[in-house]
Amino acid sequence: MLSTQDCHLSRQLGFTLIELMIVVTIIGILAAIAIPQYQIYVGKTQATRVINELGQLRLSVEECLQTGKTVIGVDTDECDPRTTASNFIVGSSQIGVVLPSNMGVAQMTSPLTLTTSITAIVSTQVTPTIVGKKIEWLRTSNGAWSCSSNIEAVYLPKFCSHDASL
Repeated sequence: MLSTQDCHLSRQLGFTLIELMIVVTIIGILAAIAIPQYQIYVGKTQATRVINELGQLRLSVEECLQTGKTVIGVDTDECDPRTTASNFIVGSSQIGVVLPSNMGVAQMTSPLTLTTSITAIVSTQVTPTIVGKKIEWLRTSNGAWSCSSNIEAVYLPKFCSHDASL
């Protein structure tokens, strides 16, 4: 005959199938919430990176306009926008520089005017929701710059507006 002490020892230690199923269900629910949020975060980060890369070129445009250099090029009387190649942008060099493969640069209206724009098409090296979208920095005749893009508003920083017509 078994004693009460033996009965306590024969109890199963570990998790039951129901407990494991509950844990798996909770993990599944958390993943269903977290993965889309993570994808939005990645899209925001990538869109902001491209917008900021374009935004840095505004200073070059302003410098060229102030010095009267309106033709884009590398000669002494031309404007060198000093664009940096990016794997997030599609576009060839406007000054004839050969770019590495899978790299592109922003495009500027040429010749530069008081209402110049800096534009970029987003490459395939990013999250699929923003691939092929257009971003534009537009200068007004009074020198103010505004950002707009046809990227969905959820991916854009607050200072850049959504414009489906781009």
